[in-house]
Parts: sequence; C-alpha cells; structure tokens
Amino acid sequence: MPQPCRRPPWFVLIVLAGLLAVPASVARAGAEDAGAFLVALNKTAIRTLNDTAISEDRRHQEFRKLAQKSFDVPRISKFVLGINWRRATPAQREEFLDVFEGVNLQRFMPLFTQHADQVFTVTKVRQHKEKPRLYFVTSTISREAAPTATVEWRVAKRDDEYRILDVIAEGVSMALTLRKEYGSVVKNSGVDGLIAQLREKVKSEDRAANSPTQ
Repeated sequence: MPQPCRRPPWFVLIVLAGLLAVPASVARAGAEDAGAFLVALNKTAIRTLNDTAISEDRRHQEFRKLAQKSFDVPRISKFVLGINWRRATPAQREEFLDVFEGVNLQRFMPLFTQHADQVFTVTKVRQHKEKPRLYFVTSTISREAAPTATVEWRVAKRDDEYRILDVIAEGVSMALTLRKEYGSVVKNSGVDGLIAQLREKVKSEDRAANSPTQ
C-alpha cells in the first residue's frame, strides 16, 4: 500500500527557516516587504525554539501557534488533496487539517533546535504579474560545513498579513510533492485511509521520541 514518504534530509533542512510567524509590525508591512517577512521569520524561529528557558512542552505549543500563523495550512491542504478535497466530507476535511498540521509540526520542531547556526538570506523578491498579492522570494540557506541551498518561497498577502503557500527547493515543490504522494494513497485507500496512515505516523514517531532508548 503506498504511503506518504519521508522528506529527504536536504528537503527537510531547506524548509526549516520558514515555519514561524513574525511580529505583527513586519507581517503587516507593505507589499515590498515579503522578503523582510521571511528574514524576520527565520530570526524568530531561531530565537524561540532555541530558548533554553522554555520547556519542551512549551516549545511544542509555541511552535504550533507560530506555524499556524506563518503557513496558510487550509489553502495548502486544499491543494495537496486536490479534487479529493472537494469530494471529502466536512468531517474528513477537519480531520485532515488536524493531522496534516500535526505531521508537519512533528517533522520540523526538533530540527529547529538542532540547526541554530543556519544563515538565511533573501536574494530576490518578485511580484506575480497577474496576481499582485502573490510573491516569489528567492533565498539562500547556509550552514557551517554544509553546501548553500537556494530556495524559493511562494508567499501570499491576505488581510495585510503574509502567509507561505509553498517552498520550492532545487526545483522541487513541497506542495506538488505532497499532492502526488497523498493522491496515490487516496487512490488506493481513500481519504479516510490517508488520514489513518498519517495519524499512525504521528503516533509512531511520538512513541519513538518518548522511548527511553532515545
């Protein structure tokens, strides 16, 4: 049975810089500041999730709140499910939103605390010609003793706030990759089957993280 695969290490590291919100003064800035949104976002990530004064449970809670504010999870969820979102019942949509958020929370939170040495730099910001509230932000992410990665962020401005819609690394779109993976699972197991697999993944990794041997 097809299952959602793990992100390769290079892809996971690339996405690290973008899961946290920024101060309202930055998020509500003018359209030209889409790049500043991501720069401030990275600084907030490093500062918040590497604060030794915050307990692990507190970091988990704060990470969930910040991730909800920086990524447009509802829009991403609709895209990755594609036509299956329209076919899903309201209850299935709600369940998917919850587990999809949990999967990404579980995947990225530990990595933020392990890679505080990364340097995030915006190199170019391009506004969509036909959709003026959509921006493509090109950036580089470098770490000591690791190759520099070039990453493009698809960022939308809505209600005077910026939200991330997609991350494109080495020409690979996170949203398109998940859409393909999840579509394969739904084809074989249905939406309920996908939700069940994702929930089991979350539970399994929680057990592994809490194991005395870890």
